[in-house]
Amino acid sequence: MENYTAEELLGIVEELGLPCEIVIDEDQDVSIEVEFEGLEWAIRLGPENPFYHSVVLKAVDVSEEDPHTFANEWNQEHITSTAYALVDPETSEPILLEDGQHIVVLRNSFPFYGSVTKEFIEFMFHCFHEDVCEFYGLTDDDEEVEESSDISSDDSAAEHAPIPLLEQLQLELVLNPIQSARSLARSLGISKYEVNHLLYKHKELFEKEGTSPPLWANKGEISE
Repeated sequence: MENYTAEELLGIVEELGLPCEIVIDEDQDVSIEVEFEGLEWAIRLGPENPFYHSVVLKAVDVSEEDPHTFANEWNQEHITSTAYALVDPETSEPILLEDGQHIVVLRNSFPFYGSVTKEFIEFMFHCFHEDVCEFYGLTDDDEEVEESSDISSDDSAAEHAPIPLLEQLQLELVLNPIQSARSLARSLGISKYEVNHLLYKHKELFEKEGTSPPLWANKGEISE
């Protein structure tokens, strides 16, 4: 099993351009706290110290919606995070705050089994951060973009079907430079997870700007 120190994991988050710090609580539990433009999330490190074998990623927010409905809809649409409502252990009902809101948690976790690389961890941190942005309502797409993408996605997918997906991604960024992963996914008719996987796997081909969420462009000319 691979292992990473808190400092190594902190460096991975910093390479994503996110402000963060290592925090040790009164129980000596170690976490990396991320705070960026009003949103917060945390990386809880496993019980091992100083060489950690796993991480748990968490963000917490409140919602006026029914928390179970929110969580069910979220979990159907996302694969890099899971949402659930905080429940009162005495009543087994979602905790209701004085203002009528419920507490909802966003979570992901993964161990460092096998040859877990720094690139994989960076990819997972990035995907969770994007989910947190959406969780807090900080998205980059307006309704007009969404509607036009819905109309053209099927035609676009059919038109580019014979072209390898990596080349489709590069061509889309030639036609429309500087896009978010979500926008690219809609244009190509694939999932955001697939887009992020290609973007982070082929860093020699793509470069990003910003962090909430990042915008992507081709790094150089497309190979013939």
